[in-house]
Amino acid sequence: MKRKALPTVAAPDPDQIMMAGVAPVSVGERLGWLAEQPMQPRREQRPLDIGFWDPMRNQIEMF
Repeated sequence: MKRKALPTVAAPDPDQIMMAGVAPVSVGERLGWLAEQPMQPRREQRPLDIGFWDPMRNQIEMF
């Protein structure tokens, strides 16, 4: 299994200026934001179509 390449930080561009009162997003702030996001599955989930949750099954017959 190949590992993903580590992201690199670009050198500051002298042609860009920073607005007063604005700071770049730090790595800690970005990681905190990612930790607050709801968990998402890594792959598409298959529907649970067996047993009680089967849409083709008549659930009335179970009771």
